Amino acid sequence: MLMTVTELDAINQILSAIGSDPVMSLEDNLDIDIVNARRLLKETSRHIQRQGWDFNKTTRKLTPDEDTHYIAWDDTIITLSSSDGKTYVKRGEWLYNMTDGTYEFPKPIEVTIIYGVDFDDLPDCFKEYVTAKTALDFQSRYFGDTTVSQDLQLAMQMAYQDIVNYDLNMSNANMLNVAGVSEVLQRT
Repeated sequence: MLMTVTELDAINQILSAIGSDPVMSLEDNLDIDIVNARRLLKETSRHIQRQGWDFNKTTRKLTPDEDTHYIAWDDTIITLSSSDGKTYVKRGEWLYNMTDGTYEFPKPIEVTIIYGVDFDDLPDCFKEYVTAKTALDFQSRYFGDTTVSQDLQLAMQMAYQDIVNYDLNMSNANMLNVAGVSEVLQRT
């Protein structure tokens, strides 16, 4: 399996799925296959990141501006959820409180944020999975060879196993903390 380190590596792997030659640079490249591969790579990455993983999900306190009491929107945010039961959304360049119908925040709010991370900053296993999924989708959409699709599907499944393992390793999962297991252990 090839190692995906940069966006250029990913695009070359995606292009190879349809039998295209690799490229040396992505800058100012107007080739339609490259443009489509880059667009699909970004869409796929955002879709996968939207689930929220340890590398892009965090709890933050957002503090309003002292004069306007507005909170500026950060364009790297994919989703935002509150712990106070209110609904907050992006409106223009600002955070908007849908529940109260206002842009003004009298005090800081605590929210859980899922950030969009640039491809080059993703953990390696996520780069591999995003690339494999994009290659499969790209090949299916623009080339349609079922034999190649089967090979790409297998590569994507292996890459998915890697991100599940990564997530389990990073979350410190413990079966003894699962509801029901501790009750059984107490009976013995």
